[in-house]
Amino acid sequence: MGRDVHVVFCCDRRVLPGLHVAAFSCVRAIADAGRQPHVHVFSQDLTATDLALLDRSLTGCGRSYRLEHHRISPPDLSGFPSMRGSWGAYLRLFVPASLAVERFVYLDVDIVCLADITELMDMDLVGAPAAFMGETTMGATPDASVLRFLPGHEGSPYLNSGVMVVDRAVWVRQRVTERCMELLQSGSVDRHEQTALNVVLLGNWRQLEERFNFQSNRRANWPALRDPGARLGKVIHFLDHPKPWDALAEFVHPHFAIWKDVLAQTQMKQFRSWKPWEGRRFPKDSRAFGRYASALKDRMLFWGYSRGLLRAVKGVPVGG
Repeated sequence: MGRDVHVVFCCDRRVLPGLHVAAFSCVRAIADAGRQPHVHVFSQDLTATDLALLDRSLTGCGRSYRLEHHRISPPDLSGFPSMRGSWGAYLRLFVPASLAVERFVYLDVDIVCLADITELMDMDLVGAPAAFMGETTMGATPDASVLRFLPGHEGSPYLNSGVMVVDRAVWVRQRVTERCMELLQSGSVDRHEQTALNVVLLGNWRQLEERFNFQSNRRANWPALRDPGARLGKVIHFLDHPKPWDALAEFVHPHFAIWKDVLAQTQMKQFRSWKPWEGRRFPKDSRAFGRYASALKDRMLFWGYSRGLLRAVKGVPVGG
């Protein structure tokens, strides 16, 4: 593979704080001075001012890097299910056709990267178009739609698309994007492009180590999350809502402190979620309030657990 470490983010202006944290932490974690990080940001609405501010954040990493903005125009996605009014998650499907590199690592913006992703650039994909972390089985996932397309595959691994290692040539040759779009157009899906990737790539993807998609909402991972030393070498993925930048997340997100530690080193260190900004969304319905209530519960439990006040928490390994 080439010497550049190509990392891709897809986003809109609603998640700018997350982009700063994810990109800064990723670039900072690349240890080999001979492997230059090349940060590719795919977006339809970022402004020159937004990109200049991100550039200043990355400068704070104290190392050489490249930042490139890609503005792509995918097909009309308005008929597809959105994620809180945004169709940005689908942009990742169109990156391989738009980025002329051999290999890239895609990261969601709801991460803190404490792992050097250089080794993912050199990973042997054994002819597969991509690698992911399998978070559960298809029978156990909340994505009920996947088995409508794949009946009888309850025991097959279910991939999480928040971290992807992509061999661009194989992806394009196997028409992964086109096949995903065909499936998305054929019927309702529960998990956006993630459902489509699970169906289209059944048995045709490689497994990442869990540390490259270390999911914070799994209580089994709390022992590592409470220990700064144990967090090193992991890409911490903040699944579920609220995200660390969502309204009032400072007070309810279980692991806000981990995210804030990185935010404080970026040019968005003055960010406060309750102040007016384009991405501010207060909970407005029972489902959103339910998510906030669940997050607050986990915040209180993690606080007590991390300080040794709670000896047993459901889902946390005994003695962890």
